[in-house]
Amino acid sequence: MAKKNSLKFIFDSPVVLVFSVVSAVIFISDLILKLNLSEKIFECPGAKSVPAFDFKSALSYVKLVIYPFGGENSTSFFLNIGFILLLGPVLEERYGSIMLALMIFITSLVGGVLTACVSTFGISGCGGIVFMMIILSVLSVFIKKQLPVSWIFIFALYLAFSLFSGKKISGFMPFMQNNVPVFIQLASGICGSLFGFFVCPKKRSSQILKKQQEKTIENEPENSSGSDETIVGNISL
Repeated sequence: MAKKNSLKFIFDSPVVLVFSVVSAVIFISDLILKLNLSEKIFECPGAKSVPAFDFKSALSYVKLVIYPFGGENSTSFFLNIGFILLLGPVLEERYGSIMLALMIFITSLVGGVLTACVSTFGISGCGGIVFMMIILSVLSVFIKKQLPVSWIFIFALYLAFSLFSGKKISGFMPFMQNNVPVFIQLASGICGSLFGFFVCPKKRSSQILKKQQEKTIENEPENSSGSDETIVGNISL
């Protein structure tokens, strides 16, 4: 009697899924329970923000790396989490969970340090991580001396959304000053993506290619034996 195929859930990307679940829990807590966790805990203060970064507080140093779990509004949250769930699993398979977690940590740390040193605004949300994943995806293809126009278009659209989704401000200098957190997230994303790109892209890609070759070799004997049996059967008939 043939066995029925059962549906199996695969925990394929632990880093991406854990990050998304934690961010979703904090977002729902702020939205429904009105706990304001994003404002109280998951926001890194700036050098001249109110309140400013306190170099004597241990919690301020923790906020340097945990602010990506927070979020500003529902539109930014769903967009950022959607990008992370779309791009993250591919990058985690390519570079490994530990390496992806390290890239996220470096991206968050660079953004937090820049905010604490030069920014007049606080920073929250995972925009820097999204920038890192988009840029890293482009760099991974750039190894083959190819530059996909679609990825450039995605990067341009996300950057435009980040710059123009806030309050409308007239004047070039006020516009630039108001978007300092966006430029900090972009800089942190570049740093995190370059770290992952230069550490082990060739090693990781060679491992994936080796596994694919092993699977191909394992499947070849079965297919050849099956075809031989069919030919013999036809001859005997």
